[in-house]
Amino acid sequence: MLARMSAFSSLIGPTMADSWPMAQVMADMSAVPVGHAIDLAFFFPDGGRDRHDALITETRRHLGGCMTAIEIGLRLALEERPQVAAALAQWPQPVCWPTLCAQPTLLGPALLAHMQMRGGVSLMLRQFGRPDGDHGEAEPIFPSDDAVVGEAVAALALAEGRWLMTGAEDQPMQADLPAGHFAELLWTATACLAALVQRSGLVEAEAVLPLFEAAGQAMLARHDEAAGPIAAADRLVRIMGERGDAPELLGAALGQRQFLLFVALAGRRLRMESAQIADILVMGPVAQVAALCRALGGSDSDYRQLLLALRPVRPSLSDAMLLGEATRYQELTVERADAAVGAMRAPAPLRAKLDHLRRIAG
Repeated sequence: MLARMSAFSSLIGPTMADSWPMAQVMADMSAVPVGHAIDLAFFFPDGGRDRHDALITETRRHLGGCMTAIEIGLRLALEERPQVAAALAQWPQPVCWPTLCAQPTLLGPALLAHMQMRGGVSLMLRQFGRPDGDHGEAEPIFPSDDAVVGEAVAALALAEGRWLMTGAEDQPMQADLPAGHFAELLWTATACLAALVQRSGLVEAEAVLPLFEAAGQAMLARHDEAAGPIAAADRLVRIMGERGDAPELLGAALGQRQFLLFVALAGRRLRMESAQIADILVMGPVAQVAALCRALGGSDSDYRQLLLALRPVRPSLSDAMLLGEATRYQELTVERADAAVGAMRAPAPLRAKLDHLRRIAG
């Protein structure tokens, strides 16, 4: 029952495949996988094709905001290099995000997928503190007399708040990314700025790259991937220890729309990374969502509540589809769900290669 997963599968999903203008999508994108080229066409559409739904808009905000913040950091790091600073002064406004919009193939599939997950999580977090049937003050999930837990709860709320701040795509956002994704976005921004300086003629072309590399390496050394809300939720659950296994916590977190807490608690119980669970809930096949829920011991009612909570990032979950999925969930056994979750625990490169071989074999 486990849907095929591929590192190069389309992130948008199969439902709109027939409407994609393939000739336009593949123009100038032959160097990237087909699925990724399709995704880029949706996330970076031509001016005459405005396809920005809420998830795409939120994803672009995270991507553009993080890139702009990195660009500001690079410019500050290079101020002590007068010739470089003079060259960059010719473009005082942010240039990296506009460059990426014009050349989207600079963006790799994994980084785009991560940013889409971040965007989806932000949409989910906008429901924070609004339990089902009661839009007033929610009952606290954690005891107020535990100072260590209280500090972790506050750190999670602060980190979530950064993701919820609204603004334009080029408004700086803290790049609290995993180290690998941060490095890719950093070197992308570095390349954009270095290319401008080389073309300016104010600095010898051969001297530009070492200067920008040094600035980038300094930013990498200072990067803290534990500053993001997903890491903060994981830290909170680790502090709770066995108390995090209390059966009522999952339902309370979902009922109050504390999405990342729900994800971290689920990750502890299923022995999976929180980011992977968030990715499945936001973008994965519904069959995988059902498997996660059943493996967590979710009842038929729990599954319906989970799907309702996911509606902000899954607009295809109409009332009719909810009824159909609820019926299929009733037929899903715990044994089949556990087997599916076991397959999800396999490393992503292994799943991608296996999926590739299956597709070749037909």
